[in-house]
Amino acid sequence: MTRLRSAILPLSLLATALAPLACGSTSTPPAVCGELMDYTPTSATQLSFATDIYPLFASTVATNGGCAQAGACHGVEPLPINPLGTKTLQFLFNPESPAMAKAQLLMASVNASGMQRVSPGSVKNSFLSYKISGKDGLSCISSMCQSGASVGSPPCGDPMPNVGVLSATDRTKILDWIGGGAAD
Repeated sequence: MTRLRSAILPLSLLATALAPLACGSTSTPPAVCGELMDYTPTSATQLSFATDIYPLFASTVATNGGCAQAGACHGVEPLPINPLGTKTLQFLFNPESPAMAKAQLLMASVNASGMQRVSPGSVKNSFLSYKISGKDGLSCISSMCQSGASVGSPPCGDPMPNVGVLSATDRTKILDWIGGGAAD
């Protein structure tokens, strides 16, 4: 037993020392940070919130990352987004209201109060851009987030969607809409 313990200690110390390398932890920011900071829309066609973007948010299909699923953060009834349970962000899927949903997207972020959820024409200044870009995206702006401002992983909350998967095509569509001026 003593021999086993003496063999485990050096191995555990080695594993602890190498863990940052194995997890890819470096001082270099993730590639998505540069992508979002320098984002240029992939299409010259201006997208409409009501016809192109709102349907993505209003989807109730879990496999495509729709936000209106019952029990999802922004569904009916929406889950609270702050620890006290006093704030929710329901995008008014029932009854349908794209104009109200867009108005909510243009407000200040709960997590990063210095950022709008969507800043028309500026992907790099839009909190939503980072939320839909996964944990790496959120790590780009973690210094701007207020720990405890919302539920989920501190300090910026959880990536979106929290249920299902947002396809690369849908993510690009949302980023193009933001970068193109976030038209109605």
